[in-house]
Amino acid sequence: MKKIAFLTFLLVALCGSVNAQSKQKELPSDAKTAQISIPGYCCKGLNSTIETTLAYERGVISWTLSPEQKNVTVLYRSTKTTPDKIEKALSENGVRTEHYAANPRAIKDLPKCCQPAARGQESNCNH
Repeated sequence: MKKIAFLTFLLVALCGSVNAQSKQKELPSDAKTAQISIPGYCCKGLNSTIETTLAYERGVISWTLSPEQKNVTVLYRSTKTTPDKIEKALSENGVRTEHYAANPRAIKDLPKCCQPAARGQESNCNH
């Protein structure tokens, strides 16, 4: 009897785990992907600014930062935001993007080594 109860418990736990995993993989029907170029990316010192901006941007589901290609791939809800709004939010926080200059006030809050790149100048970041 104890074995049957244990096996039943194990089976229920396993089914619950599989069900929870399958729900995590479901994306909203309005999910889209955009690749945003960040020519002002100079080093990992800028990562926290980019990640914080995307974390607080309404409609952004997830992102993958690619420092080598100087871009970020963003998964977002098209009913909540657009790639243009995401790019503008990045620029407002000091990140120079392909279509927007970085906000001069926000540049002051970036690490010193990232400030020239945000202004469109040559940067000598070593990180």
